[in-house]
Amino acid sequence: MAKQTLGRGSSANDGTGDNLRDGANKINLNFNEIYTAIGDGSTVDGTWKLQDDSSTEAIISANGEVLRILGGTAVTTTISGNDLTIALDTSAVVTATGSTTLTNKTIALGSNTVSGTTAQFNTALSDGSFATLAGSETLTNKAISGSSNTLTNIPNSALDSIANAKLTNSTITMIDDSSTTDVVALGENFRFTGGTGISSTLGSNAVTFAIDATVATLSGSQTLTNKTINGPDNTITNLANSNLSGSAGITNANLANSSITLGDDTISLGGTDTSIANLSLTGATGTIDLTSSGNKLRFNFANTGSLPTASTYEGMFAYDIGGNNAYVADAGGWVKIITENGSIADLSNVGSIASISNGQALIWNSGAGRFDPGSAGGDVVDDTTPQLGGDLDAQAKAVTDVRYIGHRSPDVSNVINTLTVTVITKTSEHAAHGTGSSYGYVIDGIEAPHLELSHGTYRFDQSDSSNSGHPLLFYYDILKARAYTTDVTTNGTPGSSGAYTQIDIGSSTPTSISYQCSSHVRMGHKIQAIGGAVTNLSITTDKSNTGDGSDTTVTCLANTTVDNVLVFVNGICLVPTDDYTVSGTTLTFNTAPANGAEIVLRYLGQ
Repeated sequence: MAKQTLGRGSSANDGTGDNLRDGANKINLNFNEIYTAIGDGSTVDGTWKLQDDSSTEAIISANGEVLRILGGTAVTTTISGNDLTIALDTSAVVTATGSTTLTNKTIALGSNTVSGTTAQFNTALSDGSFATLAGSETLTNKAISGSSNTLTNIPNSALDSIANAKLTNSTITMIDDSSTTDVVALGENFRFTGGTGISSTLGSNAVTFAIDATVATLSGSQTLTNKTINGPDNTITNLANSNLSGSAGITNANLANSSITLGDDTISLGGTDTSIANLSLTGATGTIDLTSSGNKLRFNFANTGSLPTASTYEGMFAYDIGGNNAYVADAGGWVKIITENGSIADLSNVGSIASISNGQALIWNSGAGRFDPGSAGGDVVDDTTPQLGGDLDAQAKAVTDVRYIGHRSPDVSNVINTLTVTVITKTSEHAAHGTGSSYGYVIDGIEAPHLELSHGTYRFDQSDSSNSGHPLLFYYDILKARAYTTDVTTNGTPGSSGAYTQIDIGSSTPTSISYQCSSHVRMGHKIQAIGGAVTNLSITTDKSNTGDGSDTTVTCLANTTVDNVLVFVNGICLVPTDDYTVSGTTLTFNTAPANGAEIVLRYLGQ
């Protein structure tokens, strides 16, 4: 119970304190708890009791009486602050961890265990030493009873001479195959003697018996003389023809089988047959290798339904009699072979031509991915009034995709053919739309035409302001790897009046060059110089790459496209786009080359 406190109120006689009954009740509760704690509930006991191990009791008065805690033999007591310490006197008491010398003490071995090493015991002994079972000690003046003990591992060096008579067995008895015995005493010599065809040799603690050359062995090569071999009781193997001669020869008639049968033909042993009737060759392996001419094999089948499984016979030729068509087996199925008797409609990328009419041609249908019948075009009509020296009369019809065709002037040195150059933002009409610069050249109103120029002088007029910042020059290739400057002159600044780039086309001009902006990529197109010089194609080969079965990419030269590189894997040329693509300096295979495959890149014109 917590102590009960009388409530006196906030101030005298304010009526807020405990009343007399509540106050008296709190006082009674407090005293009841005290009397119970230190008495019997009604009487306070001013003493407390203390007992020892023998139950001897001491009563201590709480009114100033002192309890003393004293140490006994080898025990001391100490009070420090509120701590009482009871300790042993280690100078008089033996402890488990202490190091003490006992004097005048008797230890009963039957009731105690004394531990220590043999060396420690021997050190403590004053009149001798212990001999142990596992130790190595020398016994002196000891008698060992042979009947009561067993001696083992006695070396020869520990033995004096022992007479044979002292041994349980002093002789060795030898017995031969006929049970004849011979007793050999220890110390006697026993001789091993060979008989007919046998010799004996002694050495390295062994007796060796060997047959001599007069004995035939199973593995040896000897010639038998005057011997009879009973056929029924023996088996003779590995007889070669050279071993049989004269009367010993075996005739075919004496063989179990004197002939073999191939197909429908029976051939006697020793006979010859150059033609076998009705012979079938089967199996998953094997080849037919004939180098002579005039061989005849039929591969005809009643219809395509009779053809065998293509994947099993990949590479096989077959002829469908019913449809009069030839086929070759592929892992994916039978592939029809196009012949001179076939139709162009047999091609997979040609649509139906059943309704094609006169004047129509096969036109590429990009949506269907094939050639379909269609009009061949009719923009250009016949010139009804052709004449020498006249111009081609297109009769107001647009001549598209012909680009510019220059003609040799009567006086090449004096006549200049002028081509007007402007610059626009590329449209889908531009050959390089979507690649390179967003700007493109327009030549005489045609966006980036492929020019065909005969011998003469051609001036590319860049006076129009749209040419500013776009100087037109000539190069050996579209990617501008090398400039072409022979018979090329420039004047003024592009975009200003009188600016132009001029070229003389002659027999020394390369047949194929390119007109491009010197500051930007793929603004122009190619020039075909008619009658120009044929240049050799520059090819660079890279053999540094090897397949690993997982990587699908290799690094290629800058400015590489699928159109200017040939790709070979293990000598097989791959198909651009179908087998690989090029982006930047990365060439990506659709299928990773096999581990160890040789990858060769041949760059064209680079």
